[in-house]
Amino acid sequence: MGSKYLMKIRDIAEVFDGPHATPKKIDVGPYFLSISSLVNGQLDLSKSAHLSEEQFKKWTKRVTPQVGDVLFSYETRLGEAALMPAGVTACLGRRMGLLRPDQSKVLPEYLLYAYLSPVFQQEIKKRTIHGATVERISLRELPDFDIHIPEIKTQRKVINTLNAINNKISLNKKANQTLEQMAQALFKSWFVDFDPVFDNLLASVDFNVDNLDTSLPDELIQKAQRRLAALNSLKNVAQYKASLSAIPHELQAQLPTKEATHAAVQVSEKAAETPIKPNVNANPNILTQHANTHAHFPNEFEHNEQLGWIPKGWKQKYLSDLLEVKYGKDHKKLDDGKYPVYGSGGLMRYAESFLYEGESVLIPRKGTLSNIMHINGSFWTVDTMFYTIPKVPKVAKFMFYHLKALDFAAMNVGSAVPSMTTKVLNSLELLFPSVEVLYRFDRVIEDYFNKIDFNKLNINQLESLRNTLLPKLISGELQIPDVAIDEEIVN
Repeated sequence: MGSKYLMKIRDIAEVFDGPHATPKKIDVGPYFLSISSLVNGQLDLSKSAHLSEEQFKKWTKRVTPQVGDVLFSYETRLGEAALMPAGVTACLGRRMGLLRPDQSKVLPEYLLYAYLSPVFQQEIKKRTIHGATVERISLRELPDFDIHIPEIKTQRKVINTLNAINNKISLNKKANQTLEQMAQALFKSWFVDFDPVFDNLLASVDFNVDNLDTSLPDELIQKAQRRLAALNSLKNVAQYKASLSAIPHELQAQLPTKEATHAAVQVSEKAAETPIKPNVNANPNILTQHANTHAHFPNEFEHNEQLGWIPKGWKQKYLSDLLEVKYGKDHKKLDDGKYPVYGSGGLMRYAESFLYEGESVLIPRKGTLSNIMHINGSFWTVDTMFYTIPKVPKVAKFMFYHLKALDFAAMNVGSAVPSMTTKVLNSLELLFPSVEVLYRFDRVIEDYFNKIDFNKLNINQLESLRNTLLPKLISGELQIPDVAIDEEIVN
């Protein structure tokens, strides 16, 4: 591509900036875009507020973002950019500008790739103004920034090559979102809605709610009726009900000791040899993995003063009974290495040492309290993030989903910065299932986690490939015919 394709921003696009103030925000209406909405080359509207139609007219006097504009940050989050999508009504927020490409010279997608390329990012870094509080680039100088823009034909080839990789990355991310939703739905089905317990209860009365014990409270009878309606929505309901009816209820009623757990799990695996094929059109909340899953659950409820009606044999526990909460430590003196370092905002860096090795649930101490994480391996946590050591075998995944379901914002004990304490955590009450159910849940969720990890590995490989190709394609070091993308990776 070479220097003959080196142009100035002013040669291929107009530069606009947004308002230098913030309007009153409301719950619905046009978007007031925020620089925090610019995430890895994409626009995340969930991080933007709304404003009224009246305010929208005021805040778009300079420019109204339109499809194909390249949105960017000119202060604090320098280098971040994203395309303005179709069908979105929005105005620019503070510290945000846009490039409106001359599409006879540059295609919007190519301009975004060129903006995000290491070549142009270096141009931004070179032109950065280091202020007392923030870093910024001058919008007056931006039109003079150098950028590589080849002919349209070459731009299309670059776009097609990089889009093929990005589309595969997107598919893997969507697959992981689905797997995570399914795992959360399974937790809710088993430990919140008690679906398998109601299934067993209904099976014991031949799926006729009129045959239920009249001494049962109305709330349980109503839940049983709703569960029956859900079962009846399954296309293979006859086979499903038959499998439930065949489950030996004497096995369900057993509550194993720790010593007998392994043997009990092996026995229950043989309770039903043929697994049910789930109806993929049904809600994941009401699907069990196999018929023998139900053999681990009771078919009765009992009343608990603190927790209400719970499956018979299940117990009330405190978090301190199941997890030991440990403080993270400062990481600044650690050299770079291979072990991940986590804070309340997520992954921060990789360091030479690890603080703990094994399966753990990470709980924020300060900052974003809802960012609960599950880790299995060697890691370090900083002082804004607790890590935990399981006190009970196979409890980590159960506790991960239990904690994710809690409203930690309501438990905040901080004034200026959201904060959590070990005292609050250790005193959390929860319903703990039988050991058989716990082991079964861990085994099923492990399959989800393995698939998610496999997809993450593919995502990392694809991102590495894209990041390797991007600067070479934009700078002209590689021509498209010279690029051979591994078909196994992309497809």
